[in-house]
Amino acid sequence: MFKQLRKANQNDYLLITATLILLVVFSLSLLSYVQGQQKAAERDQALALATGFSRTLKGEIKNALTLSTTLKELVLASDGKVDNFSTVAKDLLVENTAASNLQLAPKGKVTEIYPLKRK
Repeated sequence: MFKQLRKANQNDYLLITATLILLVVFSLSLLSYVQGQQKAAERDQALALATGFSRTLKGEIKNALTLSTTLKELVLASDGKVDNFSTVAKDLLVENTAASNLQLAPKGKVTEIYPLKRK
């Protein structure tokens, strides 16, 4: 009878040991999977941030070029002198947020600045 109990106990220990090993393997696998998902989510988030920054930067460059082109055309059309520069510059800055001020500099010499002081 004791031999049967001892044999049953050995079988129980083997079963418990096998169960614990499987539980550890499953836990490690689950942990590895979760960490992989987190890394993938972090990569996706970093990519989304980089893409958003790139689009914002592209828009700002486009706005700055629009301002430059508009001022260039004004200067060329008026032979270097723009009447009501403050009004024109104010309207341009409202529409284009890429710049905080505008300067008129025909032939490299600044002749007009809007606004004269920072708001």
